[in-house]
Amino acid sequence: MGMKYYAKSKKKGLSDKERGKQIKEPEEEQKTLNSHQEDIVRCAEAFFEEYGRYFSEKEKRLVIEACCIHDWGKANLVFQAMINPELAGERKLNVKSISQIPHGHLSAVTLSQNEFFAMDDSFTKDDFGAFVTAVYHHHTRKDQEDSSELRTYGKKYYLEEISDYLGQTRTKLYCSNLNHLLFHNNGYSGKFLCDPAVWNEYLLIKGLLNKFDYTVSAGYESAELACDIREKRLKKEVESFLEGKDLRSAQQFMKEHTDDNLVVIAPTGSGKTEAALLWLDGEKGFYTLPLKVSSNAIYSRIKNGYGYEHAAILHSDSMAMYLKENPGSAWEKQEQAKLLANPVTVCTIDQLFTFVYRALGTEIFAATLKYSKLIIDEIQSYDPRSIATILYGLKTIQQMGGRYAIITATFPPVLKDFMEQYGLADRCLFADFTEDPDILIRHKVSIQYSEMYLEEIAKQGKTKKVLVICNTVSRAQEVYEKLRERNDSVWLLHSRFIRRDRNLLEQKIMEFSESDEAGIWVTTQIVEASLDIDFDILHTEMCTADSLLQRMGRCNRKGRRIPELSNIFVYDNKNGSGSIYEENLYQRSLEKLKKYEDILFSEKQKTKYMNEVYRTEAIRNTEYYRKIQDCMEKFSEIHPAEYTLSEAKVRDIKSITVIPDTIYEENQELFEEVEDRYLSKERKQEIRTKLQDLTMGINLRTCFGHPDGIDKAAIGSTDIHRTQFVYEFDCETLQGRGLLLGEKADSIFL
Repeated sequence: MGMKYYAKSKKKGLSDKERGKQIKEPEEEQKTLNSHQEDIVRCAEAFFEEYGRYFSEKEKRLVIEACCIHDWGKANLVFQAMINPELAGERKLNVKSISQIPHGHLSAVTLSQNEFFAMDDSFTKDDFGAFVTAVYHHHTRKDQEDSSELRTYGKKYYLEEISDYLGQTRTKLYCSNLNHLLFHNNGYSGKFLCDPAVWNEYLLIKGLLNKFDYTVSAGYESAELACDIREKRLKKEVESFLEGKDLRSAQQFMKEHTDDNLVVIAPTGSGKTEAALLWLDGEKGFYTLPLKVSSNAIYSRIKNGYGYEHAAILHSDSMAMYLKENPGSAWEKQEQAKLLANPVTVCTIDQLFTFVYRALGTEIFAATLKYSKLIIDEIQSYDPRSIATILYGLKTIQQMGGRYAIITATFPPVLKDFMEQYGLADRCLFADFTEDPDILIRHKVSIQYSEMYLEEIAKQGKTKKVLVICNTVSRAQEVYEKLRERNDSVWLLHSRFIRRDRNLLEQKIMEFSESDEAGIWVTTQIVEASLDIDFDILHTEMCTADSLLQRMGRCNRKGRRIPELSNIFVYDNKNGSGSIYEENLYQRSLEKLKKYEDILFSEKQKTKYMNEVYRTEAIRNTEYYRKIQDCMEKFSEIHPAEYTLSEAKVRDIKSITVIPDTIYEENQELFEEVEDRYLSKERKQEIRTKLQDLTMGINLRTCFGHPDGIDKAAIGSTDIHRTQFVYEFDCETLQGRGLLLGEKADSIFL
């Protein structure tokens, strides 16, 4: 090897003047290309030693070979001169004036088909297509060069260098390999047609290649932390927790079916969390929930309740959790969670199911789920687009060999029909435990065709725990304010509190639930499937059946008493009908509920009620059904170049991040510090996390109704916008209405 080839430029320490310190950070030694390649292969081989049982020998070999060749293209002279200025000077190359061809593209045309087939007798032409596509697209780059441009570039800047690097003469590039690519990233047209088996093989090769590459580039040796397959530490902790207790029916079932895909329908109080963790059986797992707050609760339960320190939390606000636990290791914990390295990760579906959109960079999620177990908690809580994303994603995971368990209190029959339609149901066991004799009857429903009886609610709140759920934030604020005139022990929880204060309120409501305290909490639907709370009485605006049953689960949750009088009061005041909830489903839910009024409402009857509302034939013409069907059909046709990584979002939530002026003025120095261009990435991330804690998300449709109250320009380099609207919250009493849209404060934008 005549020249020394490098994988990337070394990181240079900042000067004393730049850093404002006496000590200069040490320079990082520049890593050679050969060393980087060896590290990635070593990482892959160590991974297969632990997780090899989930892969065929051919799959392992394909991934290893991709790790070996994917960076060959970095040997090109322009790339080497770019990361090594001394070489640029020696060769008199002005790299800025040369249009560089991405190294992945060069790597993919360096290997011939015959060389590929010689690697392993089992390799086929289909394997070559998946393999060369994974190498070609292992970084997200536009491929706008044609074969002629590749050949010209290769002769001028690459063939001599790759021959030197490999120690074998290379006289040409195999540009015909481009004909075997599964897709191009240069625009798209028409439907994407690809054999699912070939596409899934591409997902596997590209996903694991990225996983090992990211791991090594981040400075880690192992792609997986604390493998629990042999010791089953988490399972033993759960079993120890349950020791001396008879396993509930759902728990016993999931423990006995650890190798199966499952849909388990079990009411609140069935021990679903423990059942799911027993089903993991020590294997790598992802526990997904609808909301971040519920993810935080399960994460804390696994880590603190069961003492399992290797659990990770992953969602858009997870850095805040790590900073609270241990600021010194928060950055590393977050990075390892993003690399999907932990044996158990608690997250929302938004972090995993982006691969359904076939965006470049999302393959790592599908590849990781191939050797993992996936838990989907409360699937009925999602909107139709998210449900379609989950079902299509489960289809891919099942085809690749991964396993899943859906655990839910209610399971609309229409979802089972979709599972049957897309080939999921025939490879899945369904189990319904709503008739479990250990589950007491907890609810009796009364329907009111009026607004809420505030005098009665205020009176009940003097001696009982009363939960009030409204369909909109504005209605919740209005009800809260009126109840405060009648009872001092009233609190409010909704989405228009800054994250810091919302966290305080969520902690308060859970503590209140466990205490002997009486009082009233007014909330929105954010408590439906997120918080483990238990109230004596529920007053709720009417909504669709799935949401209504979730809301009921917050009342008499532990079944301490069988109600003699109604403890669920449902108000048909039409708030949210047609806007929040599809009118057809709202009306069906109301009509079918009437037959269960003023009787003990058992779990079996709740299942019957849900089935009546969501019977496929009855709702086939609803927007709910059509949207699931349309999304499922679209997913099968999405072209890999259609969505970018940032556009591949599971939930179509269009919102703007805002900070009330009063909060901004108290924390202005943080906004100034985050603009310091010499800050370390760790410190910048820490500040951004602190800033996020002072903000809230506002739906863009809501903002359209108040265009003059939110600054159109973001603050500095952040995505945070100031708002003049009044923000009302008392940090001592934890009371207040939050952000009041339409009521402006005195301060003005600076």
